[in-house]
Amino acid sequence: MPSTQEIIERMHKLQAERNLAFAPLASVMSQREEIEKEIADLRGQLEKRLAELEAPYKTAYSGAVSGGWSVEELATLGAPEPPKRGRPKRGRSAAAKKDTEPNAPGSSPAEASAEIPGQMDAEGPKVEQPVSA
Repeated sequence: MPSTQEIIERMHKLQAERNLAFAPLASVMSQREEIEKEIADLRGQLEKRLAELEAPYKTAYSGAVSGGWSVEELATLGAPEPPKRGRPKRGRSAAAKKDTEPNAPGSSPAEASAEIPGQMDAEGPKVEQPVSA
């Protein structure tokens, strides 16, 4: 029977062989990580360059439209319409409308409930009748 020391030495030898087998994988993993960082850096640089061309593109596109080209013709030629980056128009909220229009139809609880299809009343469920033309 092997001694404890001999068992530990065999274990170390096996572990050393496993470590050697892992070394090439560790090297490739490191190289991949470096390349992934380069890709991220390049992507950021290219996106910045593309963003810098947005305003000149809009100007040139507008000039082409002003010069007689239609949006459809430009799209056919591979020049898509520039993205619209304005602030979204905000409508009034329902609460603001209700506060400013107190006499609007449906603003009172009685009128609002009259507009709910299938609502029950004293005679049973309300059914909307089709309108004849």
